[in-house]
Amino acid sequence: MGGGGGAGEKQLQQQQANGVHGGVAGGKARISFLSGLLLYVVLPVLFLYMLIIAASPFNNLRCSPESNAAMAHRFVVAMPNASSSSSSALNSSAPRLPPPPLRPMLSAGAAPTGLRHIAFGIGASSALWKSRKEYIKLWWRPGRMRGFVWMDKPVKEFYSKSSRTGLPPIMVSSDTSKFPYTHGAGSRSALRISRIVSETFRLGLPGVRWFVMGDDDTVFLPENLVHVLSQYDHRQPYYIGSPSESHIQNLIFSYGMAFGGGGFAISRALAEELAKMQDGCLHRYPALYGSDDRIHACMSELGVPLTRHPGFHQCDLWGDVLGLLGAHPVAPLVTLHHLDFLEPVFPTTPSRAGALRKLFDGPWLTALLSLTDLLLHNACMHKHQYVQGITAP
Repeated sequence: MGGGGGAGEKQLQQQQANGVHGGVAGGKARISFLSGLLLYVVLPVLFLYMLIIAASPFNNLRCSPESNAAMAHRFVVAMPNASSSSSSALNSSAPRLPPPPLRPMLSAGAAPTGLRHIAFGIGASSALWKSRKEYIKLWWRPGRMRGFVWMDKPVKEFYSKSSRTGLPPIMVSSDTSKFPYTHGAGSRSALRISRIVSETFRLGLPGVRWFVMGDDDTVFLPENLVHVLSQYDHRQPYYIGSPSESHIQNLIFSYGMAFGGGGFAISRALAEELAKMQDGCLHRYPALYGSDDRIHACMSELGVPLTRHPGFHQCDLWGDVLGLLGAHPVAPLVTLHHLDFLEPVFPTTPSRAGALRKLFDGPWLTALLSLTDLLLHNACMHKHQYVQGITAP
């Protein structure tokens, strides 16, 4: 029994010793695993993270304030880009505010056509300037319109500021002696007047969409002119006007020609092409009579037909034009011409220009400026005079 007990105690001691050695061995294994994890996983990840932070432009202390500000601006601009993964990650943690509504802004080229987009070229003669300038004063709006009166030689207003005269600036046409003119009954002034659109274009006025030609006795209704031209694209070649009311005049010249006294409009795109080729064109047609048929010849060479509008009036008539105006089509009245040969709109007014002034200043202009109403005329006959009124329907 004693020997067996001693043997049992030794066995128990041996088992305890083995347990101690096994625990020590297991502890060493766990320490070795943790050391390997720290050495081969945690430290490399930490080192890589520090490299990324050091390379980031937002933690680069060597950058100047200016470069930091520029980088911050680039960051802010890039934030809305959904294709950037880094931007998406940064935005995912912060609430996104809806973008502010954008107000539609029209560029200068997309704005509606107005008076500022029209350049007027008025053909005038120094011999008739004293009386004809009164017609221009009726419709010209100083400060609101752009254009020039083109003369054969300087007149008194040439040396004055246009703001003081109430007239467009005066220009003297360039020399046309190099161009041939062989028509026996005409005047060489047709050459210089035919070049007014080209000369005005070459001045390089900014923002001009339309070049409008007229004579010194042409009266324009500016608002109606703007309304008509706004219906067309100035970036396309347009030649807008009207032939004469006289069948004979149209037979002599052409039904496809815009008569210059009634006025016509040339788009910027067409004026640019005309300026390139007109001098050569004038050399090819020395036998033509006037300026408007020379323009028509050049339009034909360019392949641009007349776009007819019934609001332009050459008025190749004499005396009373009540019937013509009373039968005016449903279209804006744009111009009147040859007023020196027509009876005054108000016959009791001493001068034709004074009668038109009464028309522009009085309530009758409302009817003329209506863009859709038909002009109706009422004539009241008296013993030695009649009063002509203009009313809207």
